[in-house]
Amino acid sequence: MRPALEIREFFHRYQQKLQLSFSSAEVGLEREIKLSRQAGDTFEAVDYFNVIRTSSVVVVGYQETRYINKLSQDEQRKLLRTLFQGPVSTVIMSQGNHMPESMIQQCEDHNISVFQSTLSDSELIDNSRYLLSHVLAEHTDEHGVYIEIYSLGVFLTGESGVGKSELALALITRGHRLISDDITRFSRLSPDLIEGHSPSLLSDFMEVRGLGIVNIRAMFGANVLKKNKALRLIVKMVQFTSDNSTQFDRIGNSPQTRNILGLDIPEVTLPVAPGRNLAVLVEAAARNYLLNINGYNAAEEFIKRQNQAIRENERTL
Repeated sequence: MRPALEIREFFHRYQQKLQLSFSSAEVGLEREIKLSRQAGDTFEAVDYFNVIRTSSVVVVGYQETRYINKLSQDEQRKLLRTLFQGPVSTVIMSQGNHMPESMIQQCEDHNISVFQSTLSDSELIDNSRYLLSHVLAEHTDEHGVYIEIYSLGVFLTGESGVGKSELALALITRGHRLISDDITRFSRLSPDLIEGHSPSLLSDFMEVRGLGIVNIRAMFGANVLKKNKALRLIVKMVQFTSDNSTQFDRIGNSPQTRNILGLDIPEVTLPVAPGRNLAVLVEAAARNYLLNINGYNAAEEFIKRQNQAIRENERTL
């Protein structure tokens, strides 16, 4: 089911931020703003007036107003009839731009509300897209601890009791920042961006076995907390046993990923055993990821060096 936002709630939430007022009667408040990225059914939540690529929220700006005013009343009616064949839920006119009263009445007749904004064309489009991108984004809740390490969003996951919260606490004491504990909500804001944040009920709190619920803000201050962050790396914590000792990548040339909301995120499997400094290892994983995205791969460099040594040794034989 695609996320949606009723016009009634849209106006209530964003009336001040988008500086909205009704130009039509208060109709169509139950209509829903949606977006779609499905093949064959793609449309944006907000876009300029366009009868070919219709959006859910239609913005009438300077260029659209100029075009509309050149049309006869009959052509204006035909234009709106074509527009209404798409997923239109509301129409917003930007600062200084107005549709004729006959077109506003036609919108009312089709149960579509019309708003006037005092924002300019670009401000209205940019602000609306930004606000709705968070509300309408696909999202999922994942069990784990989300933390910012070296400006990267790193998700610590693993079975219950493996030590995720304890590891996060150690990382916090080393200067990194907590985003969420236990449950993290991830939202896909764009084709290549997934952002994670904490549900409001759990914000600031962490459960640590033996200590119970602790308030991270009260203990360490607001600077160790982060509201949200783009997801870049997943660290999967696995209890190290004799049964799985041979399953872990010893060189690092077999990268793993995990699919979240249709996007493949790099994943590192971290064996958990007594005596291992997990905080240092997670920091190393984050640093190694930064090297990888900048074009350096230690495993490839090591293999290249070994191959070079083998070739040189063969020449001496």
